[in-house]
Formats: sequence, structure tokens, C-alpha cells
Amino acid sequence: MLRRFAPMLMVFACFILDTTILPIVYGGVYTVPLTVVAVFLIGMLMGRMRGLLYGTIGGLLIDITSGTLGMMTFFFMAVGFMIGLILYNPGENLRSGRRVARRRRLQRGVWVFALYALGEAVLFVIQYFNTAEIRPVYFLNIAARSLICTALVLLLRPAAYALLLGNRSRVPTRHREVKSF
Repeated sequence: MLRRFAPMLMVFACFILDTTILPIVYGGVYTVPLTVVAVFLIGMLMGRMRGLLYGTIGGLLIDITSGTLGMMTFFFMAVGFMIGLILYNPGENLRSGRRVARRRRLQRGVWVFALYALGEAVLFVIQYFNTAEIRPVYFLNIAARSLICTALVLLLRPAAYALLLGNRSRVPTRHREVKSF
């Protein structure tokens, strides 16, 4: 029963961390919202529609608290949908070799980096139209935040897999009873 509410609890816990604890601990330019990391993980592990749904919820929560209604909502929705569309594989073989696992991890990292950097670039364009200022350090910050987000997603994926999907090998298999006459 808890597994059913786990994605919502994960998004809400990340939202609470993003808005209350992390700004007190560190408020620099390299802060990556943990809510977007949760949306990446949910989209990757549960599919595009759940990524879209929890991206909408997480983005709305962030937008309501920051006062910029719509910007982060659309970003989180698009990221959750796209990562679920690209990387969700329900029939993934969990007992694959090291080479295949390494290739999958690299593929996940590249897609997470590309989608997060693309979203940051769109937010940079919106910021440019508000400030009319471009500094080279902005691009360095986008790359650094994208690397941090990619590292967080790749490091937290096994824990999120256990939380959201559980241990698939312990799922009881159904045995068919054979009757003989």
C-alpha cells in the first residue's frame, strides 16, 4: 500500500527539502532542485505519464512557493514526460552483464544531462528577455548544474528503484495447478 503513495511522498519530501532546508544550508548558484531529480527518477522508472503527472505536481509546488507560476511547471512536466518516453523500459533485464549495465548507465546519464541542460537553456533565454544581459559564466553554471543533476539521478536511482518498484525478484510467481483425471 505504501508503494502506491511512494512517488507522491518522494516528490513532496523533495519539495520540502528544496524550500525549507536547502536554502538555509546552501543558497548558491549550483543548487539543483531535488524535486526535478525526483521527477527524473519517477519518469525513468515508472513511465512517461507518471513522469508528466508528478512533474506537474512538483513544478506547481515549486512555482507556488516562488511566485513564478508556470515556468518550473512546464519545465518539470516536459522533463518528466521526455525522460519517461526515452528511458522507460518495463521489461528491462535486471540480470544483465556489466557491459550492458555500464552502457545503460551512460545512456541514462547522457539523456539526463541533455534534458536538464536544455531546460536550463530555455530558462536562460527567458532570463535574458528579462535582464538583457549575457555573461559567459552563465553557461558554466548551466553545465555545472547539469552535471550535478546527472550525478544525483545516477546515484539515487538504485534507492529510488527499491522505493518505487521494490525487489522484483521477490515477487511471488503464480503456479498453475494441474489436475489429472
